[in-house]
Amino acid sequence: MEDSQSENFFNAGLIAIVSLVLGLFFDYFFYGKVPGISFLFYVILILAGLFSLAHIFKKQVNNEIFLLIAPLIFFSAMVSARSSMLLTFLNIVASLLILLVIAEVVFGKKVKNFLLGDCIKVIFLPIMFILPFLKTLSDLFALRGVNKDQKVLSPIIRGIIITAPVLFVLLWLFSSADLFFRKYVADLIKIEPETIFRSALVLIATLAYIGAYSYIFRKIENQITAQPSNKTYSLGHIENSILLGSVNILFFIFVLVQFTYFFGGENNVSSQGFTYAEYARRGFFELIAVAIISLLVLLTTEKFAAKKEAEHSPGFKILATALVMQVILIMFSAFLRLSLYEEAYGFTTLRLYSHAFIILLAVNFLLLLFKIFFDKRENAFALRVFISLVLFLAVMNFLNPDAFIARRNIDRFGATGKLDVHYLNSLSDDAIPDTVEILNIADDDLRKSFARDLYWRAQLINSPLFSRWQSLNISRIRAEKILYSKIGEIEQYKDYQGQDL
Repeated sequence: MEDSQSENFFNAGLIAIVSLVLGLFFDYFFYGKVPGISFLFYVILILAGLFSLAHIFKKQVNNEIFLLIAPLIFFSAMVSARSSMLLTFLNIVASLLILLVIAEVVFGKKVKNFLLGDCIKVIFLPIMFILPFLKTLSDLFALRGVNKDQKVLSPIIRGIIITAPVLFVLLWLFSSADLFFRKYVADLIKIEPETIFRSALVLIATLAYIGAYSYIFRKIENQITAQPSNKTYSLGHIENSILLGSVNILFFIFVLVQFTYFFGGENNVSSQGFTYAEYARRGFFELIAVAIISLLVLLTTEKFAAKKEAEHSPGFKILATALVMQVILIMFSAFLRLSLYEEAYGFTTLRLYSHAFIILLAVNFLLLLFKIFFDKRENAFALRVFISLVLFLAVMNFLNPDAFIARRNIDRFGATGKLDVHYLNSLSDDAIPDTVEILNIADDDLRKSFARDLYWRAQLINSPLFSRWQSLNISRIRAEKILYSKIGEIEQYKDYQGQDL
């Protein structure tokens, strides 16, 4: 009994120490700093803590997690390579989700056995950290009976608890009695609000890691085999046919309207009192919502559809195929609508990501169709969806969205003579190597307005917020060099007031 309590106390203490170190590094790396190279270092520290604890506790790590570490390191590194706020946010979110997947599979099930429900559960996994966290704290503070030598710790703690309020009262009395003593004590124990906030941040991070590591290492010690349930739920052929048949009819009618007006040309649209760009803009987000709802409907009906010998009925396959084809056609309509809007008003971050998201949705619809016809395994489908998401974000990182947007808008200026220099200056440092070309355009007002904005941006990039090594970012370094080389050219326009003001 004493050996078991001693081991529990030792394990809880190690988890607490590793978590405290990560909590302190969280403050050092991120407080008051823009995420940069420090994010990659911090992810490596989290993994180091995991592997160190696994080695000390003599637990065998699932080799499959090394396949997850590759995209984890890539997305973490891209935080220091791209400065786009949205892309940085997506890279950080992807890294955190992969860490949660690692927490789930490091000693347990394999990623290839994940079902769709398991993928959704990963998002809410931190809730599962609470109970293991409480058990670890219980082991950490259950000092009595650990061994004979440690029994002395209990009276020490009781003594500290009794002494603390007495010292507090005495200090208060002495401080009230003597102004110099009060000043000395105040200077000695002066605590700034920032110190309190940062201490709270370290504490929260530490407790979070205690919960995470406790969940990982307690899960393999206290796994409870769930009793399989023989009760299954399914939708009959009639219910599925009514649902999918009705949706298909509605989609077919909508597609006919699309061919009549949108695909029919600008004359058909203008005859109804709309401009082509206005008509294109009005329906884009609604069509994306329709596509997402359709995907959810198909996933649900496919999962619960009554099957004969693990095969879907021919009727279900026909209806599902028809729906997927019509949804892809509708998404193609949404894609064209957005393209028309971009031709009229230019490229933006939201429009580019929306374009990319349409392609991602279409890929996942085709993956679902592949599941229905060929590979019925839900875990294989979930793995393919996971890979498609990883590849999607990897492609966006290689594409460098802000630089792509800048290039397309500058190219569009050559054809239309229209350019929103203020928006281009609001793009991240990823775009600077491309947007700096605006300084060479013929339009005098646009060039000077851009130079003015660029000058004040150059002042911001040298601010202390970006100067610390933790915020090191490749795009920012490259942008700083370019701006430094142009400072003499743009400084003369820092107070320029043109037609835009």
